Amino acid sequence: MLPKKWIAAVAVGVGLAVAGPALAQEKLTVWWVKGFYKAEDDALFAAIKKFEEKNQNIKVELSQYPVQDMIPKTVSALDSGSPPDVAYADVYDFQVTAKWAYDGKLEDVTSVIDPIRARFEPAALATTFLYNDQTKSRAYYAFPIKQQTMHIQYWKDMLADAGFKESDIPTTWKEYWSFWCDKVQPAYRQKAARVDMRRVSPWASTPATRSTRSSPSWTLTTSSW
Repeated sequence: MLPKKWIAAVAVGVGLAVAGPALAQEKLTVWWVKGFYKAEDDALFAAIKKFEEKNQNIKVELSQYPVQDMIPKTVSALDSGSPPDVAYADVYDFQVTAKWAYDGKLEDVTSVIDPIRARFEPAALATTFLYNDQTKSRAYYAFPIKQQTMHIQYWKDMLADAGFKESDIPTTWKEYWSFWCDKVQPAYRQKAARVDMRRVSPWASTPATRSTRSSPSWTLTTSSW
């Protein structure tokens, strides 16, 4: 069997891990996240079939898991010294891949990337150029295969409560986040505090119940390139 080290192929919202050259083994153990849509799984099955037809000495042993189970199962497999040969999950790239590369648990796949470098979007490829503290150098420890968009949500009524309009929102990255963090949220919280103070009854021994309306939250769900 080949050494159970990882090649984590990572793009925005995706992770893939492979141990050693596939042609050297008769069985390839693959862990792959369960698709949200049938078409995702069908595409995976078709790719595996195509691979097996091209490499008839190799049998792919596929196991699929929900996205929330992929990292715990992978960590357990790494700890026990028996990870799969290939693993894919939408959460590898922004949670664990860089740490695994840093710890020297991933294989250098620069020789795989170089011949097809022109096919990659440069920013996505750059996310796979990771630092290995064992070798004290950077290399490609991941193979980008997927990109996702960023989703940012905000509430118009809360923006108005803070004293701003949609036209006030900056369109440049640094200024955009400064607008929400340094202006909108403080202004909204100050107004919420004033509203709470007005609700205190002068005849009651304790303040009236605070407003149950939550403060606005602006969250991003994935990285974007």
